[in-house]
Amino acid sequence: MPFLREAVEKQKEQFICRLMKEGVYERKEDAEKLTLTELALLLENHVRKN
Repeated sequence: MPFLREAVEKQKEQFICRLMKEGVYERKEDAEKLTLTELALLLENHVRKN
């Protein structure tokens, strides 16, 4: 299922870009190690704090 893998990677890239814009991560390499679920939780927690 390459289309599913591509969709997950695209979503991860969107979360990483948003987390970098918010200042949660400065380096893309640090965020790329996380799963999609972990990225979503980080973003959700960051949005709640602000």
